[in-house]
Amino acid sequence: MKSSRICRNINAPRMRLTSTIWLCRAASLRYTSSCAHLKYCEQLNKSFLHIKGPDAVKFLNGLVTSKMLPTYVKKNLTTIEVVDDSLSDFKAVTDFDTAQGNWGIFKEVGANGPYISRFGTYTGLLNSKGKIMTDAIIYPTPVLIDSVESRKYPEYLVEVNRDISAQINHIFQSHTLVSKVKSKLEPTGKLKSWYLSLKFPAGIADENPWLSDLIIPMETVKAPTIAVEFAKHVLGTFFRGHEDKVLGLFIDPRNTELLYESPDAPQVFRLVTSSDVADVSNIFHAPDIPFDLDIQKIAAEDIRVERFTNGYVDGLTDFKQETVLPLELNFDFIPNAVSFDKGCYVGQELTARTFSTGVLRKRAVPVVLENAELLESLKSEKYLQVWGDSPSTTDTAILAHGPFAGKSATRKRRRPAGSLLCYETDRGVAILRNEYLREAFELGKMPDLYIEIESAGSKVRVIPQKPQWYEEWSDEFSEAPTEV
Repeated sequence: MKSSRICRNINAPRMRLTSTIWLCRAASLRYTSSCAHLKYCEQLNKSFLHIKGPDAVKFLNGLVTSKMLPTYVKKNLTTIEVVDDSLSDFKAVTDFDTAQGNWGIFKEVGANGPYISRFGTYTGLLNSKGKIMTDAIIYPTPVLIDSVESRKYPEYLVEVNRDISAQINHIFQSHTLVSKVKSKLEPTGKLKSWYLSLKFPAGIADENPWLSDLIIPMETVKAPTIAVEFAKHVLGTFFRGHEDKVLGLFIDPRNTELLYESPDAPQVFRLVTSSDVADVSNIFHAPDIPFDLDIQKIAAEDIRVERFTNGYVDGLTDFKQETVLPLELNFDFIPNAVSFDKGCYVGQELTARTFSTGVLRKRAVPVVLENAELLESLKSEKYLQVWGDSPSTTDTAILAHGPFAGKSATRKRRRPAGSLLCYETDRGVAILRNEYLREAFELGKMPDLYIEIESAGSKVRVIPQKPQWYEEWSDEFSEAPTEV
């Protein structure tokens, strides 16, 4: 991940593990005129693969884009074991045996370098050509344990879309033949995935409380034992009396930049429970929150609108399998979603080469669609093409008719500006070529981008929205090698 905000918070204060989260500081206050908002929804299209065994970490590290092993770095284009004390990035992570005990998950990038967590990580699985088979969330499970040694081996749940779960299970099974690990696809209906968004009242602080009291403390944990204690406090704050119901917890990093931009932005979670939890609001119990709580069950479509507004996708309902590169979906701007020094994994070669050369011709950005209702008439197995008014490239053709038949001639070849990956109502995510992004966000000239509706003889206008990562990417893009 590339993000300047990490550097800004290296000296941020840690949460005291002997107390509850910031909310308890104001437990004696009750803001009757303001309320916190909890929005939730069950994710009905998710399945889970259960991975455990002494090789579980090594097994997953060789299959996903995230770095899962703290004891390996890439140096001089080879993968080596860390024995050099000068590698200060890893000195702060307490030494432990990654093959023993249910210790959690390693995360490469945090406010104070690498850290250990009991909360899930967003990642991807690629094919041999470096294109995304699926994105996924890897959860250490269960979240609540008595101690690291209370379980014999590391244990994880891998959440993917149900449509691809059998295929991923087959891939995992084929790799377990040479690993000390057990992998199985959990039966449909055994586990549930829940989306939660928790927003505190506006104006309670100049800085978003989620940063100083959840995100930064979480990212400074260096030992599995401390990660266990931190997880206990988080679960005890929001699910008091029901902590054992939470089998997996994901604190979504894809909206973390919003927390820096707005003191009122919500924190988004993903929760895994057993099937006997009929409604996640029944186990959400946070008596120390000093605000009235407005609980609202929302539809999956509402989540999609929110997700697309922020410019990111989630699962194969939002993009088609093996059609895009992880960097085209901005994995390099999602904390711990992809690593460039972890060594070999499936699809690593193209991903590393794209990153090192800096040659990436297009990126996914949020878009607003005008006349989006017209898209309902289009039925296609492929992405809808987005056209624009940028100068076309040239191509050579052989003239078949007229006085110059048989002669070559140069003609303009129409090239699309990009593709619409997904949309909900008037919000979507489109992969657009770099030149259109610069024209829209730097030159102050919004390009005329559109999707043609031939049957209606009209167009759906596509209006790109500036993504959170744009400024940083623009600086790097201007220094990248010239594309040919």
